[in-house]
Amino acid sequence: MQYLRKRLAKKTMQNDRIKKEDITGLVLAGGKGSRMGGVDKGLVAFEDVPLVEHVIGILKPQCRTLVVSANRNEDVYAKYGYPVVTDDDKNFSGPLAGIAAALEIVKTPYMVVAPCDSPFLPSDYVERLAGGLNEHRGRAVAAARTNGREQPVFMLLKTDVKHAVREALATGQLALHRWLNRTMNVVWVDFDDEGAFENMNRAEDLTAKNKCL
Repeated sequence: MQYLRKRLAKKTMQNDRIKKEDITGLVLAGGKGSRMGGVDKGLVAFEDVPLVEHVIGILKPQCRTLVVSANRNEDVYAKYGYPVVTDDDKNFSGPLAGIAAALEIVKTPYMVVAPCDSPFLPSDYVERLAGGLNEHRGRAVAAARTNGREQPVFMLLKTDVKHAVREALATGQLALHRWLNRTMNVVWVDFDDEGAFENMNRAEDLTAKNKCL
């Protein structure tokens, strides 16, 4: 009887593990692009392809479906075939605003986040974050860390935290790392390759990378 109980418990744990079908991917493309002169970064070309297209290509095989957060050029982003959400106020309030908007329409129990200017994401990005939450069942958010450096925008979260996200926005708590560490008790998942989470924040970053390729 004890053996059967152990087998049943093990099977239940396996069934409870986060699967690809449980996850919607959110591509954040709603920023100001201030360090690129105010351009819409997601539509800036890298290797002759818009940055957002690189991220969609990497993220889609790891998720059930995708959502794009954008505050301009929504019609262009819609052509990729996924729902496009905008911030409530369109004031470019940062990643949390895009996350909050997406959580209002996502139907899966989990959502993974990636900015549109991160074309080097690893192919096991989602799997690794899901593993972090599988190992810490009481937590609601896992995020990436490289060489001790927290990468807070790269996260996997339970979609039932949308009220906590809305509360953070309402109280002006817009800094992701502070919200994750102080409010959400985040699970930090270590990745070896820091370059995998490199953002194309400036025009010089794109120029330098294009020359290296």
